Amino acid sequence: MTEIVKAAGRTLADFKQLSPAEQKLLAACRLGEFAKIAEVRPEAATDNNTVRAAFLRFLALDGDKQAPVHEHGVKLKGAWVEGVLDLEGAHVPSSLTLHCCHFSDEPQLLHSHIYGLLSLAGSHVNGLKADGMICDGGVFLRDGFTALGQVCLLGAQIGGALSFRRAKLDGKDGDALVCDEAVIKGSVLLRDGFSANGQVRLLGAQVNGNLDCSGAMLDAKVIDGNEGNALSCDGAVIKGNVFLRDHLAADGSKNSFTANGKIRLHAVQISGVLECTGAKLDCKEGNALSCDGANVAGIFFFRDLVSPVNGVSLASMQVRALADDGQAWGERLDLHGFVYEELLGDAPIDAVARLAWLNKQSKPHAGLNGDGANFKPQPWQQLIRVLRHMGHAEDARQVGIVFEHRLRRANLIGQAAQHWYRPDAWIYRHACRTAHRLYWLFTGYGYRPFRLVMWMLGVWLICAGIYWYAALDGVFAPSNPLVFQNPKYQMCTAECAGNWYLCESLPQEYTGFSPLAYSLDVILPLVDLQQETGWAPLISTPKNIWYEEWLVFDLKHGARLLVWSEILFGWVASLLLVAVVSGLTKRREE
Repeated sequence: MTEIVKAAGRTLADFKQLSPAEQKLLAACRLGEFAKIAEVRPEAATDNNTVRAAFLRFLALDGDKQAPVHEHGVKLKGAWVEGVLDLEGAHVPSSLTLHCCHFSDEPQLLHSHIYGLLSLAGSHVNGLKADGMICDGGVFLRDGFTALGQVCLLGAQIGGALSFRRAKLDGKDGDALVCDEAVIKGSVLLRDGFSANGQVRLLGAQVNGNLDCSGAMLDAKVIDGNEGNALSCDGAVIKGNVFLRDHLAADGSKNSFTANGKIRLHAVQISGVLECTGAKLDCKEGNALSCDGANVAGIFFFRDLVSPVNGVSLASMQVRALADDGQAWGERLDLHGFVYEELLGDAPIDAVARLAWLNKQSKPHAGLNGDGANFKPQPWQQLIRVLRHMGHAEDARQVGIVFEHRLRRANLIGQAAQHWYRPDAWIYRHACRTAHRLYWLFTGYGYRPFRLVMWMLGVWLICAGIYWYAALDGVFAPSNPLVFQNPKYQMCTAECAGNWYLCESLPQEYTGFSPLAYSLDVILPLVDLQQETGWAPLISTPKNIWYEEWLVFDLKHGARLLVWSEILFGWVASLLLVAVVSGLTKRREE
């Protein structure tokens, strides 16, 4: 029978004399128990606490007949692991539990497959290479786990949670944690005192649970004088919630989630909520929080922050609802394309607070510097729509009025002719802006229709007063020819010196002149009160030289001009009122 030759390091005989710690580990593996070398992580190697990495690998790969390993796997605590634990490409048949151990060299788990869980709780490593690793259970690098070097889980597949609770990572000159394209079937827990010096990356990762960074401390690297990213999750799919919030410790103290650097959540898909409550986001340059293109199926909480956050980009972000407060937002806010269905909780809904929020955008985006090319109308339209749908019609109107002001301030009124260079283009632009100002004056851009009614009431009464004064001065006379054919015509001329308004001899069957009714008949184009058709102002005989006509102005000329002006005003006001009412109806239907 041919003897099976195994690779070096795959038989117990290859290791010759075992150290006391290795003997203890060998016995514990046979029974499926912990080999407790010490209760705490060793600070230095000794003869009694050292386990060779190669011997640890031998047992992790199921030992041999002389060194059987229980199905519970390898369990070791408080050892100094000397050398490189090299499991690259290996199939580890059971769990690997190495608590409070100190690894002298960086473990290598590249493309390994662990048929159980991996736990390095409380251990120290000089980095960890686990790209492409498959772990059927959870990966627990927590409870005092420290890494002086990059922890890399690029493309890893983890069947449970990935926990870094109370861990401390230092990427030295690089990223602290890399989980790009990883698939994690549980939650990613970076909480309860977790800290990272260097970027935490989950680019394109898939997380079936939560991404919980409650109470974490993330410090970005400064490269060439520029502050880098503290957390990057671009393109990640998270089927639970994302928590960037404070954490209440067991002793009652509260630890804020703190990020000194940029938080990037570009195009991230979140099936739950995104919560930034009680957090501290600090970035000297650029955006402290970028959620461009993100999609949040639940609520976006952004409130009770330690200090206002400067540099928040929500461009093209979609959330179901926004729950914020006025103190959370700092300067350099980008809201272009931000879509939300409602404002929840204690989120301010009054127009004053929301206008202050919109004004946190850059001056070009907010329309504050006359730069129409960079003005962003969508945030205004979105807020108006949400306030209206929530039943806060008056606040929506106030925001709409300021929005129209900004359109004009940004030189967007009459913009269709802004690239024309003919003289009529200048006339067109200024005519549009003048009409826009009149639209504000008469109707508050359609949001104050009662203002137009008051204008019409005022014009009616003022014109009626002038007509009354003119009638007393003999300016108004009947316009029906039948009156002048009546013999009493001469009597009115004689009795009242041509004042038809006060002539008692005027036939009673003829409609008498009423200044109020006449003014109302003039201002309402579709109403006939038999005043405008029966009475008219007398006009002086024209001059034989045309320009002399422009130099003569008396009460008769003034009354005629006023009638014409009131007719024009009545038509314009009536059409405008119809447009405003139909516009209000359309808004209610939206």
